[in-house]
Amino acid sequence: MPRAGRHPLKNKEIKHQPVIHQKVTITTIVYIPILAGYWQESLKVLYLFFESLYANTDQPFDLMVFDNGSCEEVKNYLLDLQANGKIQYLVFSTQNLKKLGALNYLLSSAPGEYIAYADSDVYFLLGWLDESLKVLGAFPEAGKVTALPIVGGDTTEISKPVLERAQSDPSIKIETGLLVPQEYVDAHRVGLGQSPEAYTSRLLNRKDTVFTRNGISALLSGADFQFVITRQAAQSALPLQVERPEEYFDPIYSPVLEYRLDEAGFWQLSTPGYYVHHMGNKVPDLRKELGRFTNFHFDKEQVASHNNRSYLRRFFIRIIQINLFRRLLKYIYAKSYQLLFIETHENITS
Repeated sequence: MPRAGRHPLKNKEIKHQPVIHQKVTITTIVYIPILAGYWQESLKVLYLFFESLYANTDQPFDLMVFDNGSCEEVKNYLLDLQANGKIQYLVFSTQNLKKLGALNYLLSSAPGEYIAYADSDVYFLLGWLDESLKVLGAFPEAGKVTALPIVGGDTTEISKPVLERAQSDPSIKIETGLLVPQEYVDAHRVGLGQSPEAYTSRLLNRKDTVFTRNGISALLSGADFQFVITRQAAQSALPLQVERPEEYFDPIYSPVLEYRLDEAGFWQLSTPGYYVHHMGNKVPDLRKELGRFTNFHFDKEQVASHNNRSYLRRFFIRIIQINLFRRLLKYIYAKSYQLLFIETHENITS
């Protein structure tokens, strides 16, 4: 069928406003397929993720969210946040691309000079972004910074070439030993849901390494559940391989991004302070887990209020979906319009 008429904007002059991106793009991946079983409390955890992010991030940022196949209730919550200006970029995938597939999209699409990533079960503490950027500024060799010190595990082995380079730099002071406070180690262990016995197994031959340059310190360590990465470093690591090559394989954890950055020559560091907390799939008792060594913004009544709003929202949506109720609303609207406008106008003009 041929086109009828002419596009109304064809001859109209449109002045395009330049798109202004913030210096930092914060990104996350959301995957909550159902609100039962393992994911029973995941929407509450997601609420805490956003609440702590907004409350404890001082610098302006754009927020990019990749939904990896969540249920409708989670999608509606994300759409509400976007409608209220909380999310600048929101992407829904009908298929689960796994974490690396979604990271490929985020790291290649985020417009910021710095790209901050966090799993959607992370709780942000005040200063997390400022301290991360401070480390990146003091150590231009670094491409990626995590906002809490990670001890043991892969970080000791993967960082050997970096340590050798740092030892040849007279501007860097190096300290080694058990330097990360035990309360930080315990808090992260609890956030991961691991027993002291299981977590201790990854701390064999542990050696914390701290670099200091111009009064700014950073730990030689990293993680993939939260980090701030420079655009240059992100581009050097892409594309991340979703199918893990044999040399990257680990039955528990596969640090593909870390290996790619290491191959490209970028240092991976972390802040010496504890600025993000892993919550997992359960609403944490943050006062018990973190109250000994940090101040944080948390109110359990907010979570309860959010849950009540969610239930009320679902209730009203279901009511509105009932055809008889919708017809009643239309009748009330029509009568109200007649009383307020038509009859009032007739009285004025008569």
